[in-house]
Amino acid sequence: MIKITVNPVVLTALRQAFPKPARSAERALHKYVKTLEDMLFASLQRQATPMQRKLELFSISLQKLANEGGQIGPRKQRLHAWLRENGYNLVEPVVKGSNLLGTVSECKLTHWVTMVDTLAIEEAILINSTSNRDIDAHLGGDEHSNIELMHLLFPEFKRYKNNLAALEQFELVEVDVESLKSYIYWLVTEATYISREQKDMALRQARIVLGIANVLSHHYPQRKKPSPFGRMYYEGTSIQNVNKELRRAILGNCWEYDIRSSVISWKMGWAKEYMQTRAPGKELRKVFQATLSYLEDKRDFMATVKHYTFDAESPVPKDLQTKLLKTAFTAISFGARVSSTGWKSDSGEWTNPAIVDILKNTDDRRRFLADPTVKAFIAEQTLLDDYLYDKVKQERAELLKLPFLQTSSGRPSKSKILAYLYQHDETEIMNVVRAVAKKYGREPLANIHDAIVFRKRLGVDIKTEMEFAMQDHSGNPYWHLTAKELKRYTPRLLDVEVEEAAHRARMLAEEQFAKQYAAEVRQAMERWGFSLSSYS
Repeated sequence: MIKITVNPVVLTALRQAFPKPARSAERALHKYVKTLEDMLFASLQRQATPMQRKLELFSISLQKLANEGGQIGPRKQRLHAWLRENGYNLVEPVVKGSNLLGTVSECKLTHWVTMVDTLAIEEAILINSTSNRDIDAHLGGDEHSNIELMHLLFPEFKRYKNNLAALEQFELVEVDVESLKSYIYWLVTEATYISREQKDMALRQARIVLGIANVLSHHYPQRKKPSPFGRMYYEGTSIQNVNKELRRAILGNCWEYDIRSSVISWKMGWAKEYMQTRAPGKELRKVFQATLSYLEDKRDFMATVKHYTFDAESPVPKDLQTKLLKTAFTAISFGARVSSTGWKSDSGEWTNPAIVDILKNTDDRRRFLADPTVKAFIAEQTLLDDYLYDKVKQERAELLKLPFLQTSSGRPSKSKILAYLYQHDETEIMNVVRAVAKKYGREPLANIHDAIVFRKRLGVDIKTEMEFAMQDHSGNPYWHLTAKELKRYTPRLLDVEVEEAAHRARMLAEEQFAKQYAAEVRQAMERWGFSLSSYS
């Protein structure tokens, strides 16, 4: 939650300018501040850029703030305009937004306001805490703040017990609260391979989920947001858009089943039809050799490409190299440009291809794009992309006219159309998976596009039946599921650790006391002329 305190001078000036009706100044300023608080809160849900972090900027639509911030006086003057004109503006733009480019302003708070972020983590408290109770008290927040947070994000839940229809707009996720607290503690005290911006975002998302879960009996609601592309998304923070470690912390012990190389498997489902119409008489395995190698022995495929992409001089850590390659191949399968340099758009902004943003080192990227295996993979993906796009033009030309499948200039977007086809098929095939699970009484813990999560592991028979149903339903023999066990974050044992440390300290002190006592006895006996050897 964001709480803003405005310098009393602002309200005094507003009262003098608008003395009547009584308390109109207070009501108008309260509405404006509440609107600004909500917009600042929304800005913090997006990962801050280095510039935003350095200059303490927030992404805010000043036009929206002016429109929704309320009016005052008999002439219905916008309060936003009055504050600006009289030198009491609460925010000021550092980088102005543009309606043409669809960007909002980057703003900073003025000296007239102070802001408190109630979701911010006091890292010193976690680092210096010596008991679980202290940490839980800090992370749990007070009940009033948690309820206020829930009402802000999910106003439907103010009366959810008497309005069960509102629940149909949501999917509830069961939250492992102790695991989530342990993740936050780990993130603050131990995590190293994560940027400050990523850490801040993860902490904020974790606090939001934890605060709501503390109110809703360890559950977190996700508001459904169907996409015209075919997928089911959720608004705001959700199990879909948090990082994988935070997802693991939220869900706790469970099993995730995702479609193996889903986009590439989907495209290969059209390979047989491609061969019949575009390459009759040729052998499918020779035409799509690289793609099949990727699907059938991904580990060996990646090892080969990794060997020729990263040399001893590469700045990329070895444990990150395979992850970057997987991301690069996924981007290629989604139609990412494979050029090694960027370009300037019509609006004058510089744009980098996805490969440039993934493989940032120039030499690594050059070797990757020059590798024969990578070249063959790109060529094969292009064959299938072109075939599917031509198929759309011949059989589903109406898609070419849909505005959300077009570029900003009004031309059909090949990449958007392919994404539309894939996501609709992905949703359909995951419905098949859910139907088989329901048949055996297995309720999903969470749905994540091409993945589904269950509390307990599925048996081999159920998994095999799911894969057969997927292949039979679509005629695509390349659909397969990969199982992955997710382990909860182990709850902290600070109380035990403190007690063990205290016990070790006591034992050490007793040992030292015993040694000192023995030495003193020895010295006393020697002074009195006793021979210690006679007592041994």
